[in-house]
Amino acid sequence: MHCEGAARQQGQDTGGFTLPEVIAVVVILGVLAALGVPSLLSLWDQYKVDQALAQVHGALRETQAIAISKGKSCTISIPKGIHQTLVGSCLVTGDRNLGEVEIDHLRPSPWVVTFNYKGQNRSPSNDPGTLWLSLPNDTVQPRCLTLSVGIGLMRTGNYDPLATPQCQTD
Repeated sequence: MHCEGAARQQGQDTGGFTLPEVIAVVVILGVLAALGVPSLLSLWDQYKVDQALAQVHGALRETQAIAISKGKSCTISIPKGIHQTLVGSCLVTGDRNLGEVEIDHLRPSPWVVTFNYKGQNRSPSNDPGTLWLSLPNDTVQPRCLTLSVGIGLMRTGNYDPLATPQCQTD
């Protein structure tokens, strides 16, 4: 105790940070935040697109599973645009709202997918249906889902409009 009192009497501080040290730490944290925030925002936007794809995939699988288990035809309607809702005759867990994610496809809108009692997709054409999800005015990787005609197989992947096929599946 006696030593501490002597140090204080002479004007020497024994703890804490100096003003230049605090300023240096604040500047370093500011630079790190400025570098990290855009990456975090991009990750968050990609997460939103991935979650919307999971909702679409889940709704299609649920519709197919209910068609098989109930032995009847089930439909699901997939509209185009932003803030859309997937509506289906056999969605026991409810309709799916996709929020600010944009959904698009080359079918007439809404694209009505029908699964028969065997879980088969009987589309009017032999071309597999592909839909893709993206955020408007954003650079995140669009995601896609391809639904085959016949057995109703579904595959997800990254959407590339310049590639063949456009849905590069996982």
